[in-house]
Amino acid sequence: MKTLLSPGPRPQRRRGLFTAALLLTSALCLLPSTLPLHAYEDKLTAADIEGALEGTKLNEVFSQYLATIQMYDPERATRLGLHGSDSLLTARSQERVTRQLEAFRRLRAKLAEIKKDSMAPALRVDYEALDHMLEVDVYEMENLGLLARRPQQYLDPLFLVYQMMSKDYEDYNTRASNAISRLQQFPSVLAQAERNLSRPPEIWVRQAMKQANDALNNFVSDSAQVFRGYTRYDPTLKVQVDETMEKVKAALARYAEFLQKDVLPNADGDFRAGSDSYGFYLERLHSLDMTPGSALSYSKSAFKKAMKDLQKEALNIDAMVTKESGWKGVLDKLPKEHPPAGDVLKVFQDEMDRSYQHFDEHKVVEFPRQRLLIKRMPGFMASVLPYVHYAPSFALDDTRVSELFILLPPDGAAEAAREKVLAASFNYAQLELLTAYSIMPGMHLRSFEASSNTSRIRRVSRQPVVNNGWGCYAELLAEELGYYSSYWSRFLRCYVRALRAARAYADAALHTGKWDPAQASQFFQDNLHMTRAQADAEVLKLSLAPTEGFSFILGLDRLLEMRRYYQRTEAKYFDLRKFHTGFLKMGEIPIDRIQEEMRRVRREENKIVR
Repeated sequence: MKTLLSPGPRPQRRRGLFTAALLLTSALCLLPSTLPLHAYEDKLTAADIEGALEGTKLNEVFSQYLATIQMYDPERATRLGLHGSDSLLTARSQERVTRQLEAFRRLRAKLAEIKKDSMAPALRVDYEALDHMLEVDVYEMENLGLLARRPQQYLDPLFLVYQMMSKDYEDYNTRASNAISRLQQFPSVLAQAERNLSRPPEIWVRQAMKQANDALNNFVSDSAQVFRGYTRYDPTLKVQVDETMEKVKAALARYAEFLQKDVLPNADGDFRAGSDSYGFYLERLHSLDMTPGSALSYSKSAFKKAMKDLQKEALNIDAMVTKESGWKGVLDKLPKEHPPAGDVLKVFQDEMDRSYQHFDEHKVVEFPRQRLLIKRMPGFMASVLPYVHYAPSFALDDTRVSELFILLPPDGAAEAAREKVLAASFNYAQLELLTAYSIMPGMHLRSFEASSNTSRIRRVSRQPVVNNGWGCYAELLAEELGYYSSYWSRFLRCYVRALRAARAYADAALHTGKWDPAQASQFFQDNLHMTRAQADAEVLKLSLAPTEGFSFILGLDRLLEMRRYYQRTEAKYFDLRKFHTGFLKMGEIPIDRIQEEMRRVRREENKIVR
């Protein structure tokens, strides 16, 4: 095969090659570095040129994908870090869904025309990630009936408005103006809900009612502080904000009443995804070679093993109590010492600093050079988010600031109630575990490392197995490296592992139709000693995202398998920090693709060394 600089081409051939070279130069400017630095030399082949040009087409389709989201779904665009439509809300109309669905179908057809086999290996992974994103988008818009079945989604703008104001991605006044514009449109979104909702699952209606009432009671007061700088010196703006907030409250009151009187009596929908949908998510969202039946068997086995490990660790803590009352008796003996409510945020900050120092000294992970703000969770979020919630920065933002929201007991609650919450949720052993999972070496580190990937596709892709699996792995790594100061921490980690395994088992059993909601609730009550309310809350969480509960245990197990592989094959040359960095920097791609990419990179490195 002739090279680009081979002698004696005909004039037409020379012009064609010159045009190809110009296009290739453009491709190399648009795309992340996918070729070696020496690629654009005299050994560049026609295959290299074709691969780069196909990569340019991939970049073009992805740019059109982002533009489509920004056009039809401004709220999702903001969460991705696209801010050209920050003043608009997503239309909850069937017309918008139809148009967006057709646009996604056209993009997927255009993507299929790309010759992916000619691209560099890393770009082929990006191609697959984008294809799966489009396929999941199309599937959910065609099959989930989100407008008719999910009353919670009509309340999403309130969460987004608060996020816009609490983050620091552009000028504060611009953010505030866009946020107010969105709040002014919010009543029309709730009015649209009255036209769309039809026989949703009862459990979702009750959740939306609680969210609406929490927002009615707390959103205005929670938001007052974040808008204070916008209204402080301008009485006109203050009047505008106050009037907007009153309309928001009126709309929320109307929506809560509508759900209670008109929707709840007919709320007989089934939230269970079914085996076909569950299998779709396993195969296309997570790229797993696993059927729903095998996922159910896997999670059932993992649950049994986790419960055995928990019982064994309980015996190590207190054999006598374990023999009398089982692991639950040991859990009840967990030390309840905790910081005062007013010091909880500061203790998290101190633990964050200690975890940074601890893991930096051990040289097993990189230092996350990204701001993390620790904040009290607004009351209107309490019914939706876990009581400690890590919120990463918007994926494509240049200014990257993450947040850790902590739900503290209400200031006006009775002292006994406040003490019960603090003892159960913020005892010192629990604080260490939460820090390892949420901050370092957990979710905050993972978010920082993934954001450094030059591929925008990998930054916006969603991979729960990778994300949740790393959080579980971080808890284990913290134990292995002596971060925990209490011998109770291992027992607590075993308990959390058993809880996640139970969720995985219930997730698969529920959504494949093996259990109904009542059976799932009873499972948590019988095996985890939960109250009826706690068990129902677990079922609610599982109902909203099929395969999410399963992703925690599978992600941890796959990650540990990968680590053992490199420990075995590299022996004394195994570098734990190199392994962690290589894993995290792959970004948001399926965990099996991470394994393949890491092996490919190692092979290329070995060739260079030789």
